[in-house]
This record gives sequence, structure tokens and C-alpha cells, in this order.
Amino acid sequence: MKIVMAASEAVPFASSGGLAGVMGSLPSSLAEAGHEVSLFLPHYRDIEMDEKRIVRKQKLKTDEMEFRITETRFPKGAVRVFLIGKDEYFDRSGFYGPSDDEGWEDNAERFSFFSRAVCHAMGILLPYTDIIHCHDWQTGLIPAYMRKDLRTAVVFTIHNLQYQGNFPAEDYEVTNLSTELLTPEGIEFYSDFSFMKAGILYSDKITTVSPTYSWEILTDRFGCGMDGILRNRTDVLSGILNGIDTDSWNPADDPAIASSYSAGSITSREECRKELLYLFELTETDSSMIAGMVTRLTRQKGVDLLIPIVEKLVSENIKLAILGTGEREYRSKLEKLAQTYPGSVSCIFKYDDKIARKVFAGSDLYLMPSRFEPCGLAQMSAMRYGAVPLVRKTGGLADTVRDYENGGCGFVFEQESSDELFSTILRTNILFRNKYRWTHLAKKCMKQDNSWQHRSREYERVYKEVLQDKIERTDI
Repeated sequence: MKIVMAASEAVPFASSGGLAGVMGSLPSSLAEAGHEVSLFLPHYRDIEMDEKRIVRKQKLKTDEMEFRITETRFPKGAVRVFLIGKDEYFDRSGFYGPSDDEGWEDNAERFSFFSRAVCHAMGILLPYTDIIHCHDWQTGLIPAYMRKDLRTAVVFTIHNLQYQGNFPAEDYEVTNLSTELLTPEGIEFYSDFSFMKAGILYSDKITTVSPTYSWEILTDRFGCGMDGILRNRTDVLSGILNGIDTDSWNPADDPAIASSYSAGSITSREECRKELLYLFELTETDSSMIAGMVTRLTRQKGVDLLIPIVEKLVSENIKLAILGTGEREYRSKLEKLAQTYPGSVSCIFKYDDKIARKVFAGSDLYLMPSRFEPCGLAQMSAMRYGAVPLVRKTGGLADTVRDYENGGCGFVFEQESSDELFSTILRTNILFRNKYRWTHLAKKCMKQDNSWQHRSREYERVYKEVLQDKIERTDI
């Protein structure tokens, strides 16, 4: 199949979170399966280009728009990447806003332009596309622009329904869409208009990033106001777990960590643990358990559940190593805790891929107490590196981590409660003191298969189904 993907970020070009990780590996997995895969991204200022990998540069122009196209390749070479350049929209710091707490005021114009540019460029450069696969709200208008296309099937993936791309109705004209769509039955959403709703309504198939999340979003609790809209489209909605690139995330040959190791022998993992203690300036006693986190500092991630129990964790001789950026409120509270408990609590307030790998390789326990989690990649990466995950039972966390007492290789709690989080951490600490059983558990984590190999086959199945449906409707 000839598959085009459109997204707002992808490793190694632009990354702010899990979406970039998925877009950095799913296209390659599909290409390895024999499909022709292309990816469209905005050409942000911070994208660093290897001039040797640039295939072409050209300008495309219509009566209403003009933009640059830079074609390059993924590092592995099989996936064509088209960067859409327009300085007034993308030559600025920050993909979505000047800070984590603030979006650019012209995001409706920026990403409607990007979506129109994708459709136009695809028609010229990739005219025989079978599938266009759009990812999250930033590409949600593409299905609306493609709604009259009789040949190309449209798949839309919801990575996180909380982020919807909702904008005031007075900004609607920047989309160049017909006003006939600006109705409650169309993409109007509580007097605004919504990129996410457009993606849901006008796609031939909708997926989300785990089976559990696919039914969670049909409920009032997790539906973010769109549960009714999604319930009307359950016939085309499915959940497919994300995977990780197991070649990239591999402790056997990762140059970012202090020592290589594998599930067959993890003795040298102790060197990675020592490196983490040094990097985060944590002190250790013989019984210290290191709990790591690589996370956005938001309520969604359960940071507010962790903060109230930090003092009690310190009293239990548990060390905390936290890497991430996010909301000022949580950063301030964590900063104060780190100052109060030096040697026991340490935070690095940024995202850094190399440090993230050190956290996965050096932590004994990996914390993901998320209030909701569409899929989550960090728990999979942590397991790959032998850090035992502790998660809340929600979304993709529920689909990828089973509790140790039920034959799994992690620890699971259910209630959105600091007390239950604390009691579950205490349960892990008891097992941690039995070094033989803990090592066995860490090895079991490393043997879990969270690769894209099986999960990309699920996307192939979806593509074939939706393409066949499209053909049959066109024939009729």
C-alpha cells in the first residue's frame, strides 16, 4: 500500500512527547513490512537537517498559498519525509506555544495551513496514495479537506483526546472550509470549532492508542466532551497499542548509559544505577530503592498524587529521580521538596533523551501514577531497561502492565489516591529487599515484547479494511 502520514512531530526531527516517539517508529515498521510510506511534518526552526540526506527542495504554490517542501529520509532510509516550510508559521521557538502553559494565538491558522499544504503537496508529489493517516488534533482538518476524495481512505488516530484544537468561531475563516460545516452536526463544538471533532467526523476509520483507552473515551469521565460524538462512530473506532523501537531502546548497545547489559545478564546494570545516583546527586544506603520518573509535570500524569507522599517515601529510604518539564505549580512544589530532602529527592527540569535513558537504566522502580494515560511509552521503555513499572490501572498502562501478584512483572493500583499509591510503593519496597526475586522480576520485564512488529500488523489490517470499504463505496 501507498501510505502517507501527517503529524506535528516525529523523532528525530521534532519531539515534545509520546506522539513524536510513535511517529519516529511506526512509519519505519510499516516500510519494513513492504509498504511505501511517506511522512509530512511542519518545518520548525529547531529541526536540524543533515544536508547529505536532503533529496530535494522546491516551492509549491496555489492561488491561496505558497510554501516550501524539503524532502529527506528517516535515518534508516526507507521512509520519505516531507517538511512543509512557511516562516511566518513555523520559524519560531516552541512547536505549539512559547511555553508549556501557553499556546500560540494563531495555532488555528498555523495548523489549518499545514493541513491544506499536506493535501496539496500529496496531490502533486504522491498522487496515487491509498491511505492518509492523520495523527491528533493538529492534523484533524485533513479529513475535512479530504471528505470528497473518492479514492484515498482517511484514518485518524487520537493520541490524547484532552488536547482537541478548539478555537473561537470567529477564527473559522482561516480554515478556508465551507461555513456549512460550522454547525453542531459539523465541527462546531460548544460555540467554538474543533480540529479534533473534524478528524472524528470525517475520517473513514478512527483509531486510538490502546484498547482500554478506546472504550474509556466513550465515557463521560474520559470523553472530554466528545464521548457522545465518539459513541456515534463506534462502528469505525478501534484501539491499537503503541509500541517502541526496540533497536533504539536497547540496553545491550545504548551508548547513553554507563554499561551495557541484557536480560541474560544484568549484573552490569549496577553501574547504570551508580551513574544515576551520581547524576541526580542522590545518596545511597544498602537498602535504598531508586524510583524514577520521566514525565510531563501535569495533573494527568498523577504528579499531584505523588507530591503529598514524598516525605513518607523519604522516611522509608526511597530515593526519587525525576526528569521532566511542565506546569509551574508542580515544578515549584517538587523544587521545594528537593531542597528539603537533598540526597533523597532530585529533579532535573527539562527533557533530555540521554538522561531519560539513564533514568530507565538506573532506576529500580519506574513510577507512572497517571490519572489517565491513552497508551504511554515510558513504561515500555522502562521495562526494556529492567526498571520495574508501577502504574495506575488506566488506558494503555492497564494493557501493558499486569500486577506481580497476578503473574505479571509490575505493580498496579486502581484508585486516584495518594494513599493507595503509597501503599503500592511500600509493597514494591518489600519485594525489593529480596534481591533474588527482584532481579528475576527485572529480567522478566526486559523480556516483554512491546515492539512494533505485531502492532504495525494491526494497522495494516485497519488499512486494508478501510481501503476495501472505500473501494466498495466508490463502485456503488
